[in-house]
Amino acid sequence: MKHNKISAVLGGNNRHIALFGKNGSGKTSIFQQLTGEFAVSTGTSKYNPVVGLCKLGRAGNVTLIDTAGLNETSELGDQQVRRTLNIIRRADIAIYVIDMQEFDREAYTRDHEWLVRNMIPYLLVFNHCDEAYAGAISQLKTEFPDAIFISTQTPGSISLLRARLSQMVRAINMQEAPLIPDGLVKPGDYVLLLMAPFGGGPVRNEHEMLTQLVRRGVRVVAVEEQYLEAALQEIPRIDLVIAYARSFNKVRDIVPENIRLTSYSLLYGLQTGELDTFIEGANIIGSLNKDSRVLIAEGCMHSSMHRDIGRVKIPRALRKLAGEELRIDYSFGLDLPDEIEKYDLVIHCSGCSMTQRSVQARVEICREAGVPIANYGTVLAALSGMLGRCAAVLQPERQEES
Repeated sequence: MKHNKISAVLGGNNRHIALFGKNGSGKTSIFQQLTGEFAVSTGTSKYNPVVGLCKLGRAGNVTLIDTAGLNETSELGDQQVRRTLNIIRRADIAIYVIDMQEFDREAYTRDHEWLVRNMIPYLLVFNHCDEAYAGAISQLKTEFPDAIFISTQTPGSISLLRARLSQMVRAINMQEAPLIPDGLVKPGDYVLLLMAPFGGGPVRNEHEMLTQLVRRGVRVVAVEEQYLEAALQEIPRIDLVIAYARSFNKVRDIVPENIRLTSYSLLYGLQTGELDTFIEGANIIGSLNKDSRVLIAEGCMHSSMHRDIGRVKIPRALRKLAGEELRIDYSFGLDLPDEIEKYDLVIHCSGCSMTQRSVQARVEICREAGVPIANYGTVLAALSGMLGRCAAVLQPERQEES
């Protein structure tokens, strides 16, 4: 039951907003007022984050995360501090809560520089303003004109905060890269969209792909994979085929070379801006050996198709290539394990049910550790010899790899 509740809060492509600050700043009270009763802890320790669903009107629902107080995490050492900071790094927006009565300017300057360095949009919130002098509030309002000054005891404060968050979320939505990039298709094109057999794929993602294609003025023919060959024969012109990467071994023998071909997961990788990184990671597969160590990281809400890809199809293919002794570990959820540097390669799920920011944060963690990272789509394309062909569709300037 608890797992289902967490899944409901974290599911879909909700934006993630993380509250952080010192213990006693009032961030937990803010969290409770923004989420109401729909919140759940992600672990048994008081240091585990608590997640909840927050409704922001026109901006839709967001996942709100209440992290451990920064002064609490120091008691547990660097690992816990790093986990807290990684939660903030993957957030679309951070809410930095400061107790108006205990403003630590040195700590704020340090944290502000860290947020800017990691390109994390944040909202500065001064709390407990009902207990502060009006002159002090006025001075800080002049110094921090974009900050919010609230008290959880004052009616209207949370409404003001909710309205500002709604504005920020809508601004991010407008700036985010589309799933179908400019130049991939044009009005009047015919696109063959392959669907997984009923119950075998993430229907929401197929719907998103279909919707964005139609909005581009494209004529979409959606068929299950078993009807691919017949569709190619019956439709007079096909400008692009979008398939599941797990079917590349089958699809490559059916779709002629003169028809452009790519996959859902490659498009998701492109949307995050990390496709080049994933391609580089996939290209090292040939150098893996029996002494190598691989991490398969699943952050999406699991479907039967994902389980088959990440826990059966890819491990089997890698061991066939590198040797049965190849060590493969697994991680589930939004956080990567500690000591990521011990891996020779991280293979990430498609990220289709994660926010772009979450995927980008995980890529950056691997990059900092010097560990190559690929996603399911690039790995499956590489294993089937299709990576060059499929990547070239999304990056015309890239020469096809042999």
